[in-house]
Amino acid sequence: MDTLILIDAVNAVPKDYLPELVPVEGIFLERSAARECLRMLAAAETEGITIKPMSGYRSSDYQNSLWERDIAEHMSDGLSYDEAVRLTSRYLAKPFHSEHETGLAVDLCTPECDDAVLTFAGTEQGRWLSANAHRFGFILRYPRMKEHITGIAYEPWHYRYVGSPHSDIMKNSGLTLEEYLYYYK
Repeated sequence: MDTLILIDAVNAVPKDYLPELVPVEGIFLERSAARECLRMLAAAETEGITIKPMSGYRSSDYQNSLWERDIAEHMSDGLSYDEAVRLTSRYLAKPFHSEHETGLAVDLCTPECDDAVLTFAGTEQGRWLSANAHRFGFILRYPRMKEHITGIAYEPWHYRYVGSPHSDIMKNSGLTLEEYLYYYK
């Protein structure tokens, strides 16, 4: 299992990729990511911080339904199809190009939340993850001011398992996965 696999608008999930999925509090993650996510959630809990997994593995069919739903919503707001696709692609990966399809990505939130919100960064959960996720092999995948590199807008809830020591190096250097792969692989 290559935890440094790059999945983005250009790089699709390999056709033969089959993650070994394990349940984690109502979602599924790839086995290594699941083990470390559970450790991370338990560590936060020992400090009195409850973090809720909101989304993990997604099938390409489910990713496609999310993609089409968002485009339709933007078009119902008056955007053209091309405008709706451009706006949707800022926040959502098209089918076969989502990290969620690998089981290595997890969206996290507060216990009270049911959707991803930018204000998550300012919550105790968001601050804890920002400071500690790297210790468990996770990185904030779409950091602020890096959209020109990742192709996705800032998402303080989206964490990606890359494993250690990669996560430590990326955290300490401020590199995105794309930058890390360019400089270190």
